Amino acid sequence: MEKISVKGLEFSRLQLGTVQLGVPYGINNAGGQPDREEAFKILDCAIEKGINILDTASGYGESEEIIGEWLKTIPQEKRPTIVTKMMDLDHSSYDALKADVFAKVEESRRKLGVETIDVLMLHRFDDYTNDRENMMKVFQALKDEGLIKYAGASVYSYHNWKELAESGFDATQIPMNIFDWTQITNGGLSELEKSGMMVFVRSVYLQGLIFRNPDDLPAHMDYCVEPLKKFHGLCEKYKLTPAELAMSFVLSLKGIHGLVLGSEKVEQVEQNVELFENTVRFGDAEMEEIRGLFEVMDPRVINPSEWEKE
Repeated sequence: MEKISVKGLEFSRLQLGTVQLGVPYGINNAGGQPDREEAFKILDCAIEKGINILDTASGYGESEEIIGEWLKTIPQEKRPTIVTKMMDLDHSSYDALKADVFAKVEESRRKLGVETIDVLMLHRFDDYTNDRENMMKVFQALKDEGLIKYAGASVYSYHNWKELAESGFDATQIPMNIFDWTQITNGGLSELEKSGMMVFVRSVYLQGLIFRNPDDLPAHMDYCVEPLKKFHGLCEKYKLTPAELAMSFVLSLKGIHGLVLGSEKVEQVEQNVELFENTVRFGDAEMEEIRGLFEVMDPRVINPSEWEKE
C-alpha cells in the first residue's frame, strides 16, 4: 500500500471510512449496517491490506465505539491513525466552547479507548467561520494538554477553501469527484496545496452515483443522465472501470494526499485496495479533456440531497 508523510505523520493514501460501520449509508447500500463480527473483519482486513488510517466521527452512530472495541483486539504496533470529528458546539462564550469541546473530546476518547486522538476535525466548517479565534484557541488548548495531535476541519464545495487554507489547520477532509470542478476552477484546491495541510478526499464515488446505469435512473433524476453517459464513455476510452476512473481522476489532482472509501463488507475493502493499486495518473491532456466534459455541471448532480426530490 502506497504511503505518504505529511506534517510528520505517515499514513496510507487509502483511508477506510467507517460511517457504514455505525449507520446504514449510501445510495447503493442494500445490506445495511454490518454487525459487530463483520465490522471487526472489515477493520482487520483493512489493516492486513496496508491501510493504516481510519475516518470516523461522533455523529456516525456506533462507529467510534465499534472502533474502540476492535482496537482492544489488536497489538499496539498494528494500531492505525484515527481521524474523528465533532459537531453541534456551544459558541455562547469562549469558556462555554472550551467546556463543550473538551467534554466531546473526552467522550470520543472514552469510546475509542485512546489517550490521544490523532486527528480531530470539526465536522462543520461553520464552527470555525462563526468563531475563528476562540475555535483555534480551544484546539491549541487540546494540543497543549496532549488530548489531540492534529486539528482540522471537514468542508463542502460551497465553503471558501481559500479561507480554509489560511486557517492554520493541520488537516482537512474535502468532497471531490470527477463531476465537481467548483474548487478546482476557483483556485480553492490550489490554495490548499500551498498551505501544506493534510488533504483527504471523500465522496469520490459521489455516494455511488457513478455506478448507476444512466438508462435506469428514475425520471426525477434525468439531469444526471448525460453526465453519466459521458462518464461511462470515458471509462470505455481509457479502459477503466467506473471506480478506477473516479479514483484515478482524484489522485491525478495536485495536493491530494489520501482517499476516504467506506465499506460495509470485507470484500469491498479488498476490492477498494485492488482498485487503488490499479489506478493511473492522468497527464495534462487527459485532465483537460475531463475538464471540458464536466467543468460546467448542473448543481443538482453533485448535491445528493436533491436526488430524492420528485
